[in-house]
Amino acid sequence: MKLAMFASGNGSNFQAIAKAVADGTIDAELTLLFCDRKDAYVVERARLMSIPVISFSPKDFESKAMYEAEILHLLEEEQIDLVILAGYMRIIGPTLLEAFPMRIINIHPSLLPDFPGLFAIRDAFYGNVSETGVTIHYVDDGVDTGPIIAQEKIAIEASDTLDSLEEKIHNIEHKLFPTVLGQLIKTQQGESPFMTKKRALISVSDKKGVIAFAKGLVEQGIEIISTGGTKAALEQAGITTISIEEVTDFPEMMDGRVKTLHPKIHGGLLGRRDLTSHMAAMETYDIQPIDFVCVNLYPFKETILKEDVKQEQAIENIDIGGPSMLRSAAKNHQFVTVVVDPKDYERVLTEVSKTGTTTLATRQKLAAKVFRHTAAYDALIAEYLTDAVGDKDPETLTLTYDLKQVLRYGENSHQQAAFYQNTLPVSFSIASAKQLHGKELSYNNIKDADAAIRISREFEQPAVVAVKHMNPCGIGIGETINEAYRYAYEADPISIFGGIIVLNREVDRQTAEKMHQLFLEIIIAPSFSEAAFAILSSKKNLRLMTLDFSRKDQAIEDEKVSVLGGLLVQNQDIIKEKIEDWQVVTKRQPTEDELKALEFAWKTVKHVKSNAIVVANNHQTLGIGAGQMNRVGSVQIAIDQAGTKINEAVLASDAFFPMGDSVEYAGKHGIKAIIQPGGSIKDQESIEMANQYGIAMVFTDIRHFRH
Repeated sequence: MKLAMFASGNGSNFQAIAKAVADGTIDAELTLLFCDRKDAYVVERARLMSIPVISFSPKDFESKAMYEAEILHLLEEEQIDLVILAGYMRIIGPTLLEAFPMRIINIHPSLLPDFPGLFAIRDAFYGNVSETGVTIHYVDDGVDTGPIIAQEKIAIEASDTLDSLEEKIHNIEHKLFPTVLGQLIKTQQGESPFMTKKRALISVSDKKGVIAFAKGLVEQGIEIISTGGTKAALEQAGITTISIEEVTDFPEMMDGRVKTLHPKIHGGLLGRRDLTSHMAAMETYDIQPIDFVCVNLYPFKETILKEDVKQEQAIENIDIGGPSMLRSAAKNHQFVTVVVDPKDYERVLTEVSKTGTTTLATRQKLAAKVFRHTAAYDALIAEYLTDAVGDKDPETLTLTYDLKQVLRYGENSHQQAAFYQNTLPVSFSIASAKQLHGKELSYNNIKDADAAIRISREFEQPAVVAVKHMNPCGIGIGETINEAYRYAYEADPISIFGGIIVLNREVDRQTAEKMHQLFLEIIIAPSFSEAAFAILSSKKNLRLMTLDFSRKDQAIEDEKVSVLGGLLVQNQDIIKEKIEDWQVVTKRQPTEDELKALEFAWKTVKHVKSNAIVVANNHQTLGIGAGQMNRVGSVQIAIDQAGTKINEAVLASDAFFPMGDSVEYAGKHGIKAIIQPGGSIKDQESIEMANQYGIAMVFTDIRHFRH
């Protein structure tokens, strides 16, 4: 094997390696020294040892590429196998990196990735660390970021000075560099089974893009280990593979449950290339390193989403070997590239084609993605099994969501935000709504649309819900969706401007024409007639979305609300109430029409921010008092908004009246019936006030706070 050394300075590491070549510690020929400074002392060392020297400066060339092209010409002329950097004070450029992928080796005076760059010893000395050391690594296109070959640590003692630490570092360098190079060259000359060829293990359930990915790796001289269906697919595409059984010398067993769980697989993934003890163990037990892992997992999610799936089927689709390999490779990402997402194939191939490997930064990102992926996979399994055994309050709660949309900003323009969807999608939700037209959703759009969808779930007859700032501003029900829209609009024709509209029937031409007259943010419906869509889509920014209303009562998930330092979880407020369970507590009974209005108002008030008051008739809201700090304040707002429409109107309160003042105010302004939970110690005061004004009052015994 022929070596070329690059140096710029004193040359003490050059001399240590030259001596090791001379005494046979390094079984190679030191063919030449290249130096970019003719006056550097390393040149004198080389001449004294009769080693040919080539020296010219980059200043003699118009560009770095031309400078490196000249160096490359000399290296190719001499048929150099390895380039060794020993104090070469220039960054290697793409010309040499592409010609010598994973064949340029550098020594650095710190424990990389800590303290890269020119002043590593000084930075470590003043860096408030207790140890530093020496790193030998391959060179990539970053600054001291290439794959690490070996490291040796040294303690920074209290008595150390910068000079004494520098001396200790150099002593380690002069011993470690020749030793590691000697071992490495033995490996590359075939005296060790290691590193003769890089290896990739590929085993995927999602085979999209895997053929091209494997071909790309093979073109870079990388061997492919594979198994099962992946192996068959690769070989059918003409790609030679090594079977898992050939690697492990152990048969697949137990219907494939035991296949890759073997020391020759996990040793190849977990073995640290920078620890001689690991490498010695690997050589002793004939474990070859695995440099790339491409694995995705059994389709557990897809299995449990199937209708009528049996638990045995779900259990069989819990992957064990796949996550184990991914986690092993990700843990050892200093040396191993791990790919779990087909979207990353192109990135990996691009880097490998340039330098024979990936950058540490890429490996770190891919490893983080792996741990996110396996965590989500395990969380889904835990959720499924927890639900299966009926544990309502598990000691730990692990949730998993998939990124649906990166939002332009959050609630305000200075806040960052993203929208995540439940990994097991909920059909009747804003996350599952299909956008047909308009701008992308904003953070506030999503919250308001969610509120409107929740309200629409209350009604079976044609209904229209208009929402602003998480509160309904108008709700109407009717014989037709057009009539329901008219009632919702007339409920508050001012607040509906810029609102979110949800309709639970197809939007027809007549209704679309009316909505077209307004500025609206979003319209959500089961469908749009062809004419309605043509009318509404003429507004380029108006968001038109469809939602499957047939699924509105299925798979209702728990509500989760973040608080500082924690998470609150509760089931949704979807209790089914029966009118016959309500209690009339006043002398006057509500009329049949009033009872219908009370039922409508009661369904509405549970979706209004507390303290919540709704004034309504039997087909539309008339006034809504939301979010006031005292209940009588909400009563006043709702009644004032209702105005002259209050005749024959009813009032709903989401919680009890703490005293009789709210009922008195309602009575004075013409309210004929009230519905509330009851439960106050002053209920009798409210009852007497209702009797005084001839109001029929109903207690439901169910509170509907919404904070």
